[in-house]
Amino acid sequence: MRVTAVRRLLLTSAGALLLASYASGTTLVQMNLADLAGRADKVFRGTVVSAKPGTVKAGGGDLPIVVYRLRVDEEFKGEFGEEKEKDLIEIRMVGTLKEIRHAGLSRFSPWRDVPRLERGQEYVLFTTRPSWVGLSTTVGLGQGAFRILGAGKEEQAVNAFGNLGLSRGMPRTALPSGGAVPYADLARAIRAVLGE
Repeated sequence: MRVTAVRRLLLTSAGALLLASYASGTTLVQMNLADLAGRADKVFRGTVVSAKPGTVKAGGGDLPIVVYRLRVDEEFKGEFGEEKEKDLIEIRMVGTLKEIRHAGLSRFSPWRDVPRLERGQEYVLFTTRPSWVGLSTTVGLGQGAFRILGAGKEEQAVNAFGNLGLSRGMPRTALPSGGAVPYADLARAIRAVLGE
């Protein structure tokens, strides 16, 4: 019996360590606009033209990815190619296009925090430099993907966290501490942070 109790304790401890490591892996640091811009390889406004599933070989297996093609509408930071190539950019993110389902039940995706971009939707994206296998993501995951809502002078921009903390520690910014912001104000603040 003593061996069974020790084995149970070891299994419980191992399970707790796995859960703790998974939980810490999904913890995000709250970033303000300067943090997002400073950590980004590219910052731009774009419209999603297509989203297609794919795979990439990594770690001895195939990792599911989504290949996004975006029309670049406005550049803030980074290199975007020459002439015609400058208009389109491809971003390869880990994840799937569809919700994972098994036996009729939804399961938590290991990539649930990676933003899913919608075809036809406009965004302001702060993207990372591609990894050695060609994968990128948005800086701070949902923090670096601002959906553009409305049109014309009514355009608003909001990220997955409702812009919470976007102006934290930035006294000269005209951005509120949370909630959607006018796109023109966000664009102005990005240029100011980048020193343009």
